Amino acid sequence: MKFFMPFISGILCFGLGYIVAQSKPESVLPVPEPSQDIAVENFIQRIQQKAQNQPENSLVLQQQLKNQKAQVNSVIDSATAEQVNKYLEQSFPGYDLSSIQNKHTFAKRLVSEFVDAKNDPNEVLAGKATVTTQQQYVANSVLPRQIYAGQQLFAHFDTLGRVPNNEQVFIRWSNRTTGEMLFFMPQRISGNREQNWVSLNPLKGWKAGTYDVKYYQLNDQLNPIAQTSFEIEQVID
Repeated sequence: MKFFMPFISGILCFGLGYIVAQSKPESVLPVPEPSQDIAVENFIQRIQQKAQNQPENSLVLQQQLKNQKAQVNSVIDSATAEQVNKYLEQSFPGYDLSSIQNKHTFAKRLVSEFVDAKNDPNEVLAGKATVTTQQQYVANSVLPRQIYAGQQLFAHFDTLGRVPNNEQVFIRWSNRTTGEMLFFMPQRISGNREQNWVSLNPLKGWKAGTYDVKYYQLNDQLNPIAQTSFEIEQVID
């Protein structure tokens, strides 16, 4: 599967939008009570618009979301199933979310994985992942420490037959050194193969540092499939 994508974060509109609203004192919106369905709807619509007005303040938004995580989860809990489903579909248009039974749980898992934005090296996962400069996977391939700023890198993963094959996965690609989220979206893959890949070329180019990549099943719990980390020592302009 070929994918070329600039900087994008597919976090929930109401999660990301909430902290944008909170970052501007003159436009702070109260967290609605669970029984106020109309208030939730209006709240989500307004913060969605605010989120779209500031699409590139990733680090600031991530930190604010982390600080306001409890409040954001409260908003998610307050929303109806129809509201959560509606805004998930708007956040991830064109993807099949029918396998996600509990959309509230899924939304809160998205928030959690988005704010953490780094791999746990002690976590043991069923699959295997690696990052290379080639679309074709080559066993034991080593990523060069020198990367061109605009170079396309390929994150390969293999379920090793231990995870059910699916035509969609969720992927997180982040810069551990800066904490910046580079990619956070579902992706289509070849469902009849155990090995697949997703490629990335950041809009602002690669920077020296350590990067984390993690694949998840597209289900309620965002169960991890595989993860890897890699280091770029030097970037060539």
